[in-house]
Amino acid sequence: MKYKHYDILIPKEDPFANCKLDRRQYANVLTQIVSNYADGFVMSVNGAWGTGKSTFMKMWEATLKLEGFKSVYFNAWENDFTSDPLVALLGEIQGAITSEEESAFNKVLEIGGRIAHNAIPTLVKVATKKFLGEDAANIAEALTKEAGNAFKEEVLEYQNKKEQFVAFRDELSKFIESEVEQKPLIFIVDELDRCRPDYAVEVLEHIKHFFSLKGIVFVLAIDKEQLCNAIRGHYGSDRINAEEYLRRFIDVEYILPEPNMETYCNYLYEYFQFNDFFQQPARNQHQIFRTDGDAFLQGIVQLAREYHLSLRQIEKLCAHTRLVLRSLKSHYLFPNMTLMLIFLREYNHTAYLKIADYEFSYQELVDFVPKIFPTKLFKQENEYASSAMARGLAQLLYCYSQGVISTGHPKPLFKPTQSSEKATLTVSISYANVEYITNAIEWYKRSYYSFSNWGYLIKSINLFSQLID
Repeated sequence: MKYKHYDILIPKEDPFANCKLDRRQYANVLTQIVSNYADGFVMSVNGAWGTGKSTFMKMWEATLKLEGFKSVYFNAWENDFTSDPLVALLGEIQGAITSEEESAFNKVLEIGGRIAHNAIPTLVKVATKKFLGEDAANIAEALTKEAGNAFKEEVLEYQNKKEQFVAFRDELSKFIESEVEQKPLIFIVDELDRCRPDYAVEVLEHIKHFFSLKGIVFVLAIDKEQLCNAIRGHYGSDRINAEEYLRRFIDVEYILPEPNMETYCNYLYEYFQFNDFFQQPARNQHQIFRTDGDAFLQGIVQLAREYHLSLRQIEKLCAHTRLVLRSLKSHYLFPNMTLMLIFLREYNHTAYLKIADYEFSYQELVDFVPKIFPTKLFKQENEYASSAMARGLAQLLYCYSQGVISTGHPKPLFKPTQSSEKATLTVSISYANVEYITNAIEWYKRSYYSFSNWGYLIKSINLFSQLID
């Protein structure tokens, strides 16, 4: 049984074979773009954290190799321990070449080594090391003199560095043109938005100044909002126009389309093997349990769509729910309410505790729910079918009322009626179909006659219960 979603296997012969988001089509579009504009440019693929961007880029990079492109996948976040991005970027290119090409690339490395700045000490460090043995009275005078000498050397070295910079670009350009032939080298930079702000900015600057060449296409897989935050952090100002700054480096921006949430939720339902719980014989023999699986799936699709949950957030929600189910066996589940409570525990813990501890009257609970969940989620889908959230509200009111009874301070959820009168709630609900909610609670009262309170369910949601094999 799985409690975590692991990285998808990417077969070399068909990289998108296991893609559950139908993203092969987007990879084909990106391949057409880099094929038709081989003169060299920088493209960004923009998508929020947790939307499967890295997996998509790895699948596309593997596809590029199948189609005869030379490509590099560089995870900037895993490599920001290097002090100079030039070293990391050249190292990735070297890793992509064959032994026959190595001699041609050595000239690039030789010149690149001369202009790498990671080992250049500051003036103070140079002077301090040189005069470490002198007494304090002479250090100030010595530092001043040495700083002046170092400044002169920097001025004299300026022209030499400038010539080396031009030579580096010329040699790298010759190498790229001789090796990539008709197709450009595709250099994918991933996770740049998760790097240290200074490293992220340096990578951008190096790409612009050192690698803006014919025959090489850089593709930056980024969360644009987070990268803009890193840029502001690097320059120490919230007033800097980070988006305008990025436009200096990015020629083409591609926004990765959002996945089909229903498709992905169905995939996770199978991946986490929910049917092993919902379809177990001990539950299926009871009519009231048979629709629990469908109700749960509908509920998670609704939450994912409404809150624009990332793929990673949906995965975590499903993983937590699977652990909860592991401790319930064939207990009453109330799937839509359980999902609502698990969601609240993760994203609004204060609200979750207030509900779990019976801090509300029935009317206060009814009035509190739409402050957390949008009221449109409770609208009846059609004449015959209610929304998952409306069922969740009915289940919540029923379970809450049963719990209140068990506290020793029972309060009626229904108004007293004669046998021939319709049941009427003591609360007013403006955002959901009151008749449906009332009928649903009445049905729960008849069907779950042995249910006393939800203590076992809260205990399972908090992961306090032992898992059942």
